[in-house]
Amino acid sequence: MITRRTMSESLVRANVPQTPDPEILRELAGGEIGALGELYDRYREPVRRFVARATSDAEDVDDLVHATFLAAAKSAGRYDGRPSCRPWLIGIAAQLLRRRRQSFGRFLAVLSSLSATRTTAADPRRALQARSDVERALVRISAAKRITLLMAEVEGLSCAEIAGVLGIPIGTVWTRLHAARRELRRALEEGEKS
Repeated sequence: MITRRTMSESLVRANVPQTPDPEILRELAGGEIGALGELYDRYREPVRRFVARATSDAEDVDDLVHATFLAAAKSAGRYDGRPSCRPWLIGIAAQLLRRRRQSFGRFLAVLSSLSATRTTAADPRRALQARSDVERALVRISAAKRITLLMAEVEGLSCAEIAGVLGIPIGTVWTRLHAARRELRRALEEGEKS
């Protein structure tokens, strides 16, 4: 069976001109999923190189690359028509990295507000220890409370958004958040005593 991807690879080998980027994005916006494969084949390496450098080769580089292309597929209809979509894809990757950093920053803020042990930038071991302390404490909280807490504190969702996503009353969200913070604080204090 000949697919769009094998056709694309054959055309590249035969020095046949490639489909222009704006056309690929139009096809992708129109629901042609094969266009995503062509886009991925064409720009995976430059996007991966950018993400790897920007994250100092973090463990989730490939996940971020895939997320970049999935985000591109969702926003293909808004592509501005530049001849090369490489800068646009790099921009999407940069936005994903910014959101990732913000989420991690919110997570560290939760750590510092819930933990009596303050982390300092001078000693990364303390930050890593605090993070593992919180991860162990989070496991001790019920799944419903943990998910609600993470959605609020790490993902930055409002109580109304959490209620909508989970399909629960907003009062339940407030109750879960209050209880989760109390239980997490208690678990961290108990961990310090051990």
